[in-house]
Amino acid sequence: MSALTVLAIIVHIVLSIALIYFALHRMQKNAELGGAFGSGAAHTMFGREKGFDPAAKMALWTGVLFMISSFIVTALLAR
Repeated sequence: MSALTVLAIIVHIVLSIALIYFALHRMQKNAELGGAFGSGAAHTMFGREKGFDPAAKMALWTGVLFMISSFIVTALLAR
């Protein structure tokens, strides 16, 4: 295995741990059972919240980076 492959795997592991952390941290905001299915905005007075808060943006970008990292690790291990 080359050094680039090992580095990509380490980055992939770090991203997976970060994604788990941000997803669990985000779930605590909507801790009820319906929050797992997206109904966390049912108790707002003027409809759902518009846009993402910083924690949701971090979870989104961590997920995007994890997906890109998955493709890169797969390509590096396939050669």
